[in-house]
Amino acid sequence: MKRIGQKGYSLVEALVVIAIIAIVAAIAIPNLQRYAANSRLKNAARDIMGDIFLCRERAISENVQYRIQFNITNNSYTIEQPAGTVIQTKSPSSFADNIRLIQNIPTACYAGASTTFNVTTVDFQTRGTMNPTTGTILLTNNRGSTATITYNITGRTHVCFLMQ
Repeated sequence: MKRIGQKGYSLVEALVVIAIIAIVAAIAIPNLQRYAANSRLKNAARDIMGDIFLCRERAISENVQYRIQFNITNNSYTIEQPAGTVIQTKSPSSFADNIRLIQNIPTACYAGASTTFNVTTVDFQTRGTMNPTTGTILLTNNRGSTATITYNITGRTHVCFLMQ
């Protein structure tokens, strides 16, 4: 019982508030971790899409061919000129250790079919076209979420995310 003029909280009231905060945190933390992991996958996919766009634009503006060479085994890709000059080597794992380039996945992006990483080299011609004319690049994280990046001959890219 509180005396008249007494200010503050009782020990029981403080423990109830702490218990409520602990319950809310126990529910929220796993969701925040999932959100962060999926956000890093999205950033990695968008970075690859940006590199495709940048190489295409450089090929047009500089009138020089460019190439992106993917290496699934090393989980990396290089941006280079066809003479073999490596401009930059990048890895999707720079966004998080668990983001990987993968060979194939079943995906709902294309009516439940299995999608295969079907390109190891993308060449950008000086007029802006790409060879091979279409391609698919696959990324995944440790939660099982996937990003399927597709491109066409004109350099238009699209990404489909399946988040777990």
